[in-house]
Amino acid sequence: MKKINLTVVIPTYNEKVDILQETVNDLIYSLKKSNVSKFEILAVNDGSKKQYDYSKIKGATIITHKINKGYGAGIKTGIKNSKYDWIAITDSDGTYPNKELNRLTEYCEDFDIVIGKRDRKGIPLSRRFAKFVLKEMASFLAGKYIPDLNSGLRVFKKEISLKYWNLFPQRFSFTSTLTMIGLTKGYDVKFIPIPYYKRKGKSYIKPIKDTTKFFKLIFKLALYFNPIRFFMPLSIFFLILAILRGLRDYIVTDGFGGLTLVLFFMAFQVFFFGLIAEIISKK
Repeated sequence: MKKINLTVVIPTYNEKVDILQETVNDLIYSLKKSNVSKFEILAVNDGSKKQYDYSKIKGATIITHKINKGYGAGIKTGIKNSKYDWIAITDSDGTYPNKELNRLTEYCEDFDIVIGKRDRKGIPLSRRFAKFVLKEMASFLAGKYIPDLNSGLRVFKKEISLKYWNLFPQRFSFTSTLTMIGLTKGYDVKFIPIPYYKRKGKSYIKPIKDTTKFFKLIFKLALYFNPIRFFMPLSIFFLILAILRGLRDYIVTDGFGGLTLVLFFMAFQVFFFGLIAEIISKK
């Protein structure tokens, strides 16, 4: 099995010191029995309050943001300061099985991105529906089935994040962006089933606000990477409306009304917008 050198990035915000230390310990335990030759662990303190003193954390290098910049910014800071060609990310709240990170690194020889597919039972009921809708929409726009869009436990080649650096948001969701990039730009992506546990600390996710941001992000990425998947169904929708309206006009007035013509023009316009966007995207 091919050996790799790995940097693990842990974005941290107002997490209890003992929980973060437990996360670091679990990672070290896993990496010592993995195919990783050299590794480092970077915990990025994203402007946590003063009472969260991470200076005593053993086994990890602490990088601190003076102000809170967001989850994505924390990961990007870790990548900027990383020494190695492979990056792993995880959360510091105990939700991911960090002792099993070695299960993901085993696939790095054959894949560019390896993602932990969370057990659905571990995801809170209040978030399951929104996650399901997002996953299905993202799968359609990407043209491939996505088992887990935004799992926070994954391993990937650093060069991928550097190539598309400006696309990654400062806040949520770095992980969704990376998944869409991997599946729409031809990278080899592997999903590995993992357990998912109840959070040990306080969650800072805002369900309604963050879900809205996820939808906007997915549409943005779809328009950037695979625009024809967005414009083609919309064009067909307007075409069907035009045909139905045309049939109605022909039956009622023995001719075609202005709305029918407008709908036909809209269908063709949207179709050609999609073609132009696709050409720009490929270039």
